[in-house]
Amino acid sequence: MGPIKAADIAERVARRHRHDDAGLADPPGADDLLGLIRFMRDRHPRLTTLDSNGRPVPDIAGQHAELDEALMLTRLAELEVKRLQLSLIKAARRAHMTTKQRGRPLGLGSRQGILDRERALERELDAASKYVPVHALDDQPVPVELGPAAVRDIAEDLVAHWNELLTDDGEGEDSWMADLTLKLRDLKRLGVVDLTGTDVAAIVGLVRLVVEEIDDQSAATGQPGAATSGAQAVLERARCLNHQHARSRRDGMHPEASGQAPKIP
Repeated sequence: MGPIKAADIAERVARRHRHDDAGLADPPGADDLLGLIRFMRDRHPRLTTLDSNGRPVPDIAGQHAELDEALMLTRLAELEVKRLQLSLIKAARRAHMTTKQRGRPLGLGSRQGILDRERALERELDAASKYVPVHALDDQPVPVELGPAAVRDIAEDLVAHWNELLTDDGEGEDSWMADLTLKLRDLKRLGVVDLTGTDVAAIVGLVRLVVEEIDDQSAATGQPGAATSGAQAVLERARCLNHQHARSRRDGMHPEASGQAPKIP
């Protein structure tokens, strides 16, 4: 389904109800989405037409049209709530609210649960912007890993510069950098030399979260994300990896499809 235009629907509703009983309120405009939906729910039975004898009878077609458009508007309302929830989740993280504080109003008890909610909201909104169902996004080609050795090097360099990077360790819980450290430690303990696609995807995801965490801390405190030139260089390499991965997902192709290896400074 293509774009739903609330203003057009509001105009049609006003036109359909222009002959309603005197004294009844006019329908709300598109700027009051919930009010307009309630109006359509409550007032659609009042829609009438004239039969062959000029007598008023229920306008079944008009009532059906009104309910159909009211249901369309509920989709717009749902999307608006999801946009608001996503922006509030991110704002709560930037405001240094603890996992417990952020999760309680959402009915979520873990940092991973909050992250899963955030990703789900992003997917739903992305699908809505493309006018496709969410599952259609899964039909897009999945990018292959972006240079396993380079990905691992960047992750290890981030961990090596941990003390020089502005990560969030003040919640009484591990930061995403700690999770990245644990992932790399497990790979080393297991003697893994050649990373699988699953390993690379996990590391790339953690690198993205680490960079977001640093950016959030920097925005909230006004301090630079990196305290030294070495840490800044590593952070920029991590950003490059994130951008390359995002571009690969957007294009739906492997960066080596052109015959060129991924280029990470």
